[in-house]
Amino acid sequence: MFIATHTPKCHDITRLISRSMDSPLPLRTRLALRIHYLICVWCERYRDQLILLRRALKAVPEEGAQKTRGAMSPDARTRLKIALQPKS
Repeated sequence: MFIATHTPKCHDITRLISRSMDSPLPLRTRLALRIHYLICVWCERYRDQLILLRRALKAVPEEGAQKTRGAMSPDARTRLKIALQPKS
């Protein structure tokens, strides 16, 4: 209970996690994050998911992403349009 009252709330922790991916945080803030992870598995999972997403996005080559944008066949486009039409 002591730790919970002396570390930032989850809402603030998620912002700090995101900010830490763009620039280094001060030592005191990094320690607060680590202490918070001791009591909150959800924030730690959130951090792990962000790390996974960043790695996955870095693994996709830019030219590969551009090639897949127009890769849908005309038949598939028609089926998709039909499936997305509102049903009366």
